[in-house]
Amino acid sequence: MFRRCCVLLLVVSTLPVFLHAQSGLSDRCGDSSLPFADIEVKQPIDSTCGLEGNPSASANSKLQNRVKNNFCAEAGGSAPEPFTVQMLVDLQRKTKVPSGYKQEPSDRTALQQLGEGKVIRLKAYLFEAHHADLGSGESVNCNGGTEAENDVHIALVSDPNAQECQSVTAEISPHYRPTSWNEIGHDEKYDSATKQYTPNPAIDARLKAQPFRITGQLFFDASHKVCPCTTHCTPVRASLWEIHPVYAIEVCRVGSSCDENNDSDWLAFDKWWKGQVPVKPPRGPHKHPHHEAPPN
Repeated sequence: MFRRCCVLLLVVSTLPVFLHAQSGLSDRCGDSSLPFADIEVKQPIDSTCGLEGNPSASANSKLQNRVKNNFCAEAGGSAPEPFTVQMLVDLQRKTKVPSGYKQEPSDRTALQQLGEGKVIRLKAYLFEAHHADLGSGESVNCNGGTEAENDVHIALVSDPNAQECQSVTAEISPHYRPTSWNEIGHDEKYDSATKQYTPNPAIDARLKAQPFRITGQLFFDASHKVCPCTTHCTPVRASLWEIHPVYAIEVCRVGSSCDENNDSDWLAFDKWWKGQVPVKPPRGPHKHPHHEAPPN
């Protein structure tokens, strides 16, 4: 469950220095621990890549990276704000901040006024998930190329029959990433030779069998253009507003009503995953492979 840890940050560019050392990222929020401290796992990237990501990144990119690495937001002293996929799409329509490759803004005040930095909670179904930016890496993670150095990208939809172009995004940071959360990224396997992702049918079916409830920071990914249905672009998504980083992942309990406002209907993903039968190696893909989007 989500654990509130420190005061909501009104100006992300002035995140407290206790969040990072010169070359790494701390797992402390002042006197408090990370929202998922009970299952966090120390990763090599935690000591080598700090709050601003790649030291050679542009000033605007570093500013955005500071937001991406904010594990210390809270919902104004109250519970995380309930959100829906449609609310993130509607928020995109209200956003006038330019976006695209190397178009990150130098001032995120307008985005903060729209809600960037608050904690939200979203009930949705998983469309697909994978370890993003393998090989090339991205600025926030100091351009490392391995699974352990990159986000787990999750495409989420409001209905299990929805298309990917109707999806919104949640990103699990590699920093202190729990072992079970990392397994979500194995929904699809990356082939470095073809640069394609191929689904693992067993994991894919397991992850799509029930809705998830995901809690984390509301963030606007200004490094991309929105890519909804009827357009030809990547990454495919209906909104640049996403949950990044993820603070908590829960699975609907079997037999419950999956009420997003009823905590008793939800089980922490870590506990749920440990109760599953080990996944057998796949015999073959059940849907077409796809290419990864260009790196941020």
